[in-house]
Amino acid sequence: MKVFKCFLLAGLMFILTGPFLLADGQLEFSLHYSGWTLNVAKGLVENMVSNVLESDLKDRFINQIQNDYPNLMENGYSQKVTFDAPGHNIGFELRFYPGGRNGAFSLGLGVEKSSMKVSFPQVTADLDLIDQSLNQAASFRALAQGKFIIKPLSFHLNLRWELWPSKTISPFFTLGAGLSTGKSFFEASYEYSYSGILTLPDNSTQEYSQSAIKTLREIKDERLAAGKSFSLNFLPVVQMDFGFRARISKTLSFCFEAGVFDGFLFRGGLAIRT
Repeated sequence: MKVFKCFLLAGLMFILTGPFLLADGQLEFSLHYSGWTLNVAKGLVENMVSNVLESDLKDRFINQIQNDYPNLMENGYSQKVTFDAPGHNIGFELRFYPGGRNGAFSLGLGVEKSSMKVSFPQVTADLDLIDQSLNQAASFRALAQGKFIIKPLSFHLNLRWELWPSKTISPFFTLGAGLSTGKSFFEASYEYSYSGILTLPDNSTQEYSQSAIKTLREIKDERLAAGKSFSLNFLPVVQMDFGFRARISKTLSFCFEAGVFDGFLFRGGLAIRT
């Protein structure tokens, strides 16, 4: 984190002192709004999420059931996950063009406020059990749902290259990285709930349910108290996108971008040149 702060400080000093170092250097200020999602790769993400949830949910089911029936052991498990991940982002950016108006390269320093939600509106789970002492089968059928919401405030440094900077329409490529503040990272919340019916070997049934809402800070404290590690204290952000600039006037431009931003991002904004 200290290294990144030094990196940002160096970038800021470069931007602010650039006009004095290069007579042709120009500054640009921009505001933008973005739509964010993971749904572009929904099938792939659903499979990944399903693998992660399988261990967590199955362990919760088994632990709760074994409190009442310690002889029941897992004999098979399957689940189906529906997935949705909407979000948005707003931010501003200060960009320095060392080569001036016709320069192809620029360095940008930005501040972003994002809202990202990864939700599982419905998870259907089937847990097969066996009573080891009697060698008789039981089953547990459950419906679950959950969501993870994070609203990071992050700081970014990026590099941009434009193909035809002097033209009215100029395509560009951006590559950058950023980090969230620790406070906004630990305020992220995880929520889940489930309810299910256990069918015992004698065909009698029993209902089970569980729910919880926790912040990342609470999850970290619990893991540390249990002697487990929790090394991540911020959200790293990787940025890589393609876009184009449309010049409205000598000082005003419209920009559109699409690419990767810890997910998939579609962005529009206005930029003002000095």
